Amino acid sequence: MKSTPPTPDGLPVLGHTHEYVRDAFDFIDRAAEAEGDAFTVRVLGSGEITVLAHPDYFEQALVAEPDAFRKSDDFDLAFGEGLASVEGEQWQRQREAMEEFFYPGRIRSYVDEMASVTATRLDGWDDGETVSLLTQAKALTLENLMATLFDRPLDPDGDAELRQAVADLNLWFKPTSWVLPDAVPTPSRRRFDRAVETIQSEARRMLDEREAEGTGDDLLSTMVEQRREGAGGLSDAEIVDQVGTLLFAGHDTTALALTYGLHALSRHPDVRDRFHAELDAVLGEERPTLGDLPDLDVTERILTEALRLYPPVHTIPRTTTRPVTVGDYRVPEGRLCHLSIYRMHRDPRFYDDPRTFRPERWREQSPQSFGHAYTPFGAGPRSCIGRRFALLEATLVFAMVGQRYELEPRDSLDLAPQMTTQPAGDVPVLVRDR
Repeated sequence: MKSTPPTPDGLPVLGHTHEYVRDAFDFIDRAAEAEGDAFTVRVLGSGEITVLAHPDYFEQALVAEPDAFRKSDDFDLAFGEGLASVEGEQWQRQREAMEEFFYPGRIRSYVDEMASVTATRLDGWDDGETVSLLTQAKALTLENLMATLFDRPLDPDGDAELRQAVADLNLWFKPTSWVLPDAVPTPSRRRFDRAVETIQSEARRMLDEREAEGTGDDLLSTMVEQRREGAGGLSDAEIVDQVGTLLFAGHDTTALALTYGLHALSRHPDVRDRFHAELDAVLGEERPTLGDLPDLDVTERILTEALRLYPPVHTIPRTTTRPVTVGDYRVPEGRLCHLSIYRMHRDPRFYDDPRTFRPERWREQSPQSFGHAYTPFGAGPRSCIGRRFALLEATLVFAMVGQRYELEPRDSLDLAPQMTTQPAGDVPVLVRDR
């Protein structure tokens, strides 16, 4: 009989809790180097967690046997009956109701609106000013999302309560929250609960507006119309949770890709010079259009590398629905598994000099050539529905920032995993007009 994945040495009772809380990424790296691509950690509040960090395991869990690895229950707390948390027929029905808004043709229609929203925010950056990349990127991507998918423009200097609520959804997933029972009302969890209430209230208000004023051509209007027609549409509760899911998942990960990509660019003048040269040759001083984006090869490589080195989603949590064999090990039913994108993206078996920001690695190789060793958007039937949306927005924003400004670093970068790969603090850069 096959054994379960090995467990690194830990403390009595506490297991690996202190190491997980102190620096989860460092602990995962050290454990993987010692134990291999599958190992089990013990964390107070979460019990035993099996970490999986190999492309073959991603293929098995996400593509070949997705029914044996269901979504983690933790997503229910943040997203209710949204697409990120439901299973089976309900997931299929929701995916079908939403996917037309993420087809290539529909996504391409968002470019002009995104460019306008982006220009408005960049108009507020002054030469010689220090700006927070994280704050600015999160504000901008939320504004783009609301304008394109929900036809609800945000005030660039307002809507503070909604902006804060969306940011606070990450708080449930701080390492300090993993080690305590769900019922313990920590300050972070109280803020998380208030955030969920605020987002649901805004979603219901938007839903009521569509009911009263009629529908348009945005995603929310289409979901309302589908429900009216009774053609497999979503319930009011599902629509509310869908709005909440998209408010977070549709902006936070793109904001992080922009933050990490622009910060890395500020610290690598050679890459920055090639980037600016491309923008000058392809765009000049003209605002980017849809037709320009495929010609921004250097820009694409920078974003691809940022998503590798700093994957916004560092872990895909799954829970086994039956005993499964993973490689040489047996994983029991009901085991929480963490598929570690972060670890796999920095594995020297798959990448030369994996901890170095090197966009040129993508000159000769495409992300597809790495298979599941490059998985910033997940894989299989439940891969990110907004992948094309995110890449188009990130490319557009990156180009518009680079046209106007040269960025100089102000601080080093440390990471602090929550639901997504958040920086440990602010990410300030000095803005210089070009």
